[in-house]
Amino acid sequence: MGLIIAYILFILNLLWLIPIIYPVYFLKLIPIVSIRKSVDGFLVWIGEIWIQNNYRISQILFGVQFEVHSVDWAHLSTNGRYMLVCNHQSWSDIYIIQSVLNRKIPLIRFFIKEQLKYVPILGTAWLALDFPFVKRSSKKDLIKNPELAHQDLQNVRNVCKKFIGYPFSILNFVEGTRRTPEKVAKLAKKNPYNHLLRAHSSGISVVSTALKSELDGYIDLTIVYPKENPSFLDLMSGEIKKVKVFIHFIPSKDIPMEENENLAPLSKAMKRWIDERWRQKDELLSREKQTNHVS
Repeated sequence: MGLIIAYILFILNLLWLIPIIYPVYFLKLIPIVSIRKSVDGFLVWIGEIWIQNNYRISQILFGVQFEVHSVDWAHLSTNGRYMLVCNHQSWSDIYIIQSVLNRKIPLIRFFIKEQLKYVPILGTAWLALDFPFVKRSSKKDLIKNPELAHQDLQNVRNVCKKFIGYPFSILNFVEGTRRTPEKVAKLAKKNPYNHLLRAHSSGISVVSTALKSELDGYIDLTIVYPKENPSFLDLMSGEIKKVKVFIHFIPSKDIPMEENENLAPLSKAMKRWIDERWRQKDELLSREKQTNHVS
């Protein structure tokens, strides 16, 4: 019964956006800077309320808690400019990250496939909130025409330009996919980690280099669930009641960003840096899972 109630409340929390988002989004299209800024601020405020309501639903119905560690909040600000990296285990990761950092940093955005802008309600909300949509070539097309990879990278750089001059928080799951038993088994021979998948540095290197003059630093998050292979349903049904989140801030001066954006996709320095962060993250997860007896 609790799950049904939660589902209804989450749907209602989404549906109330419709009469607000659509008319306000059209106002945003008016090419007057003062109107655009006011509308943007209002839309972010609405987005923050939506995130807060989602967390309250799970908190009130199931007592879900997020135990946050290692944060020096003095480094974080709603006027900051951040890249976020995190281990990826479940669709609930985004929900947790948004809930923990809501109203502490700028509204968290992430890259979305261009096709998803046509998803009812959410597509319009993502557009209104300036989520970066990126057109990416399929593996099949890349095999036929490898030059499309350069075009994809340029598309990412062009999208990054919209953040210049504004506070931003961009989330990137550098593992590229959720860590599932199937992925662990498939990638076992090439994976040096016990609790993570190998991180890919090329994408985040491109974004960081494109925004290096703006970037205040990285926010490195590690989410520790009390069970292996968690699902979003586990969190939304009360099966998981407490999640640990470790947050570290790394200033931009400590991040090896390329000066030449053409070299960014193959940056060895960024790869070494990401690999070291992932080694430390894997050790942290090992300690936490051993302490909590999670197999």
